[in-house]
Amino acid sequence: MIRTGAPALRVLVVSFTRSQQEPRVLKQVAEFVRRGYDVTTAGYGPPPPGVSAHVELEPLPRARGFGRIPGIFSALLLARLHGLYSRLEPRNVAALDRLSGADWDVVVAHDAQTLWLAEQLAPRFGVLADMHEYAPRQSLPSPRWTILDQPYFRWLCRRYAARAAAVTTVSSGIVDEYRREFGIEATLVVNATPYHELAPGPVGSPIRLVHSGGVSPQRRLDIMIDGVRRSTADVTLDLYLVSEETPLMAELRHLAGDEPRIRFLDPVPYDRLVPTLNGYDLGLSIFPPTTFNLAWCLPNKFFDFIQARLGVVVGPSPEMERFVKQYGIGLVLPDFDAGSLAAALDDLTADRVAGWKAASSRHVRNLSGEEQGRIWGDVLATMMETSQRRGRPAPEGGDR
Repeated sequence: MIRTGAPALRVLVVSFTRSQQEPRVLKQVAEFVRRGYDVTTAGYGPPPPGVSAHVELEPLPRARGFGRIPGIFSALLLARLHGLYSRLEPRNVAALDRLSGADWDVVVAHDAQTLWLAEQLAPRFGVLADMHEYAPRQSLPSPRWTILDQPYFRWLCRRYAARAAAVTTVSSGIVDEYRREFGIEATLVVNATPYHELAPGPVGSPIRLVHSGGVSPQRRLDIMIDGVRRSTADVTLDLYLVSEETPLMAELRHLAGDEPRIRFLDPVPYDRLVPTLNGYDLGLSIFPPTTFNLAWCLPNKFFDFIQARLGVVVGPSPEMERFVKQYGIGLVLPDFDAGSLAAALDDLTADRVAGWKAASSRHVRNLSGEEQGRIWGDVLATMMETSQRRGRPAPEGGDR
């Protein structure tokens, strides 16, 4: 039940990202505001819409004290002095200085790197750790990652995530891994996109393919480009890639070459992305399991495509495959090879694609961000109830 007119649950949502561009932050804020909570965000850049207050953090604050000594942070990580590292790390120091002194009921900590900070703020009902990925494997293996960073992230998970009042994460495979490695019982909240009032467009000729998102070597975007180049089908592929002109972007452009069916378009703001995607027929979301988190990925773009009323083409990634087969919204490739994508495109018909688009439209409300957002609201309500049973009074307002 939503109450108004009384002091509400005071929630701080903290992330070391640009808050107004972080989809999970935006969805949490929308749900918490809907429930009548008093929401403050802390992150980089301007505030997301709907919050009561926002604390703008510095992306690269200057180190203080011993932190100004060159190499001190690497030395602390190498010596496994993780607690001291956390206390000296410039982002933590600067954020703690800005956020201390307020009484928070709940702190929502986004990703492992904010867990130490959230714990220091001592919220009344505890910390909700929203782990976007499986933190100990969130980067490709490298000597630095293996020796310095990975042990630190494992320490954060073992010391802080494991004793958080609640933990949420993005896919069932990652839920299972947190349980297996750390005994953490995480709640699944997938990266579903907020509901959009749209209709599926007609499928014509050519069939319009689209992909949107970031660029990194492990995502292997070359597979989608090469698959379209090899295909003889009447299709086009538009790419909305969020990237500077890096060497990898240059490689992707070179791979596309002079293929007229492939275009690189400027990325669009998140609030205009789904309406833009609505002008296409099929969304491509094909990521080989080059990392643990990609093996179990269930990305924002997958749900963006559904909200845009598109069919989807995915590789045999178990999380996406489950949704595609359960709801009949597209095609699962047998592997992550460009040749398999080309063969699948050659077999497409307008009627099949129209059927997938219609299936997305039928299930779009069940697969919306609003439905998933309610889980976060329920998690906070449970945190309050658990704390009350232990004798801590709840504030008036919000869900009781």
